[in-house]
Amino acid sequence: MSEYSGSSIWKTCGPHMISVSVVMIGLMVYFTIIEFKLNSKPNTHVEIEAFETANGNNSSIPTSFCKTHEGDRNKLQTSCSKLTKSNCLATSCCVYAQMDGKEQCHSGDINGPTFKRDDNGKTKKIDYYEFRNNCFGECK
Repeated sequence: MSEYSGSSIWKTCGPHMISVSVVMIGLMVYFTIIEFKLNSKPNTHVEIEAFETANGNNSSIPTSFCKTHEGDRNKLQTSCSKLTKSNCLATSCCVYAQMDGKEQCHSGDINGPTFKRDDNGKTKKIDYYEFRNNCFGECK
């Protein structure tokens, strides 16, 4: 029989293996209690305002802007409202409108802004809106 049989290894190393296992499980429980995230990623969200590239070609960036917001009109409205007029008009999912006397970029398309009612359900007065440099309504 060899010097290290199954039972002699367990007698020799068993207490150490159990101690290490208890410490590891204890650390996992502790990290769970304090909500320590071992796999958390830093917030890498970056907003890019300028659409034009170095050669003046601005066709792909506005398209990708709209694709990132597909299916979530509320998020699109929030993002469109942060755009300048020129960047707003470069997209296919935002319109620059004057509603109730206030000019701003809104989510929308050739038919106008998506959200045409206020929080109370009352229809907002749309003086005009611009979509891709075409103006509709009482344009300036």
